[in-house]
Amino acid sequence: MIRTTAVLPTSLSLFLLVAFLGSCSGAQQQNAALETRPLEEPKAIDIIGAVLKERGYTAVAGSKIELSTKAVFECDFRINDTRMVIEYLTAQESTNIGAIPPMAPGSRLHVVPAKTVPDDPAEQGEPVYVYFIESSKYVYQFNPTSENRADVTYLEVEARMRRDLNDFITWYETAKAKEQ
Repeated sequence: MIRTTAVLPTSLSLFLLVAFLGSCSGAQQQNAALETRPLEEPKAIDIIGAVLKERGYTAVAGSKIELSTKAVFECDFRINDTRMVIEYLTAQESTNIGAIPPMAPGSRLHVVPAKTVPDDPAEQGEPVYVYFIESSKYVYQFNPTSENRADVTYLEVEARMRRDLNDFITWYETAKAKEQ
């Protein structure tokens, strides 16, 4: 019996020691999956407006545009005194617009020729170039933590969108210079 009482405190001590060491070892927990989402449209609109302003352009919103597929939509930006149109295309807008002409083979930017829809049906629409910025191509990981860094961050997506917008504007300015 004396032996039993001596063993019990030793067993309890050993159990507490193992539990303490286990808690101190920083046992690895499985990291939660990172949520991904496309850049929100209001933020994308802010970025587009800022890039246009940096490049010295002004724009109006809501011009009606007709694609070669006969789909008509109101664009996010029609840049004044140019033939440039920019549309941030969410999944819902893509469904609403319907068929959109595909990108040119080998192109990194989704630019398609289109025309404006005049208020007076007797008038001809003006030719324009529509740059579709597809939200599905600007996806970032929304909830990174100190334990699981995001592969694609919000800042990286914003920087890529700025670069792509500048590439579109440079493409347009180069194409316009060739026309003159």
